[in-house]
Amino acid sequence: MTHGPWKRSHQVISLLAFVFVAGLGGSSSQVEATPGAFSLGATGVWVQPRALYVAITLNNVSGLPASAVQVLTLRIGGAHLVAPQTINVGAIRKGGSAIARGALNRAALRTGQTYALTAAGSARIGTTLRKFVVSGSIRLPNTSPGEARAKTASAPAHHTKGAPYPARKPSFSDEDNGSRWVVPTGPTMPGTPTKLHTALRKAPHGDPPGVTFNTDVKVGITGSTVAEPSGANGGGVVFMTSNWYAAYTTNGAPPFTQLNPTTIFPSDAIGYCCDQIVQYVPSINTFVWLLQGNNGYRLAAATPAQIISGNGTAWTYWDLPSTLFGEPSGTGFDYPDLAVGNNYVYMSWDTCWPGSPAGCNSGHMIVRAPLSEIQSGGTLNMNYTTPSDSTMVWGGHLSQDTGDTIFWAGHNSNTSMRVFSWPESTGTYSWRDVGVSSWDNNTMSSTTPDGQDWMSKLNGFPGHAIIGATRLGSQLWLAWSAGTDKNQTQPHVEMVTLDTSNGYNKTQQVQVWNNSYAFGYPALATATCTSEVAMSFEYGGNGNYENHVVGFWGDYVAYITTNSNVGSVRFGDYVTIRQDPTKSLQGRFFDAFGYGMDSSSPTTDTHYVQFGRSKCG
Repeated sequence: MTHGPWKRSHQVISLLAFVFVAGLGGSSSQVEATPGAFSLGATGVWVQPRALYVAITLNNVSGLPASAVQVLTLRIGGAHLVAPQTINVGAIRKGGSAIARGALNRAALRTGQTYALTAAGSARIGTTLRKFVVSGSIRLPNTSPGEARAKTASAPAHHTKGAPYPARKPSFSDEDNGSRWVVPTGPTMPGTPTKLHTALRKAPHGDPPGVTFNTDVKVGITGSTVAEPSGANGGGVVFMTSNWYAAYTTNGAPPFTQLNPTTIFPSDAIGYCCDQIVQYVPSINTFVWLLQGNNGYRLAAATPAQIISGNGTAWTYWDLPSTLFGEPSGTGFDYPDLAVGNNYVYMSWDTCWPGSPAGCNSGHMIVRAPLSEIQSGGTLNMNYTTPSDSTMVWGGHLSQDTGDTIFWAGHNSNTSMRVFSWPESTGTYSWRDVGVSSWDNNTMSSTTPDGQDWMSKLNGFPGHAIIGATRLGSQLWLAWSAGTDKNQTQPHVEMVTLDTSNGYNKTQQVQVWNNSYAFGYPALATATCTSEVAMSFEYGGNGNYENHVVGFWGDYVAYITTNSNVGSVRFGDYVTIRQDPTKSLQGRFFDAFGYGMDSSSPTTDTHYVQFGRSKCG
């Protein structure tokens, strides 16, 4: 979620300038002194041998609705639009935004370099036809395939003593930055749509493949309309988080004991803002808890016994300020994730939000920390990636059940993705581009019965980012929210499987869809005993409120776990799923955390769900 004191409106980006030229026959000398009609938002560029495929976001800041918006010229350095030389954007509501996508010639531009970007065109602002110009800068992604050496950082351990500390109000802003990356449109690559749609059933219900629900319970703690639940189960404890609270139970059922993170950890430079991610690490019998602060992150660790004996307040923790990773103080970190490997815990986040100090490195950062050092509770010696290597992964998440290699990925375009891998045996991470069939990167929208577009937030952020990822042997599964076309007339989940043992070749591309309602926010995990992929995601629209659903890929059934009765335009930004580590369950059950909406404020209705197969095989 995009919060924190460093945040600014998504209508502002670094190195941004914009002007508004009056009259279609005007010249650049006729620039008005008043603010312009449009500002430049997130951008994306896919570099090919003979062309640049570009996407730019136009934010309507005129104070009036805009119609007949056209981009007539678009330049990056010396590259310019090729046919068609006019990009018809259409209408942009007051305060809204739209994406213009086009192809430029390659010119003499070099990958890994930053160039000036300028777009000019015309629009009808209210009733007056005007010209506009927006400008900024854009960095061309590195050449693929490629690799880079990870950097190192260390953080001393601290221990919570004397909790509870005085409660503090989290530093949270309702302003939404949106994204720094939007997906360009590449040349059409044909594919075969999934024929079977995904039906809905109310949980708990069995179906022919034998889905069993051990638990589907309300956590019983409400929050704002944006919950972003995360959690895990281990050692007799279920520990979960939402944006402003944590909670745990020792019997897998309510009541959950609520915790205020600001009373568990002392007030310091890291502070506390919002996003939280939780994992349980069976190999060291420890929960790891990543909390977003105002100036970096805090990683905390505790065993189930420590959580029980300390009433959830006894933790070993490490402060991770932005300066620890070579970024200026005050650099915006956001949208965290956690994954557990054989020997490391992996953290990720977006780096250098708009409004961050000059000199920060914009992109997506991955940090790994040894499990042995987390278990010992001493100094944490970490490795981390260079964010700008992963600019197209903005808003992405890490691969789950990842074993001896961590993976992350982003879209170069709607026909190409860049996949990153980092084996535990080396300090070098690498990337390669993988072609996929064309998918729909257009606007996602879905309306609830009370007229709310519950995908309004998703459409801006995390957008089409790859937020579902899991590993199943040599298979890497990647999933994201996609738009509509003639086959899928509602927004849907797009998913590909890559063979990491055979050049990362695509082995399948499928869709989770139903033309009666929309799907989005996919999270994935792997069942070890059945070799299946389980999903936790959201559905809604077309006469349905937004609700949390779970299921297995291939069943074509999604089970509804919540019962929303009100819509929201600020739903988001993720739900979670973990493979349940209980030995008696044999790796065939999952712990999922999602939420619906209740009209009492409205507030979130967060659920803990444990579901799986009745047997292996």
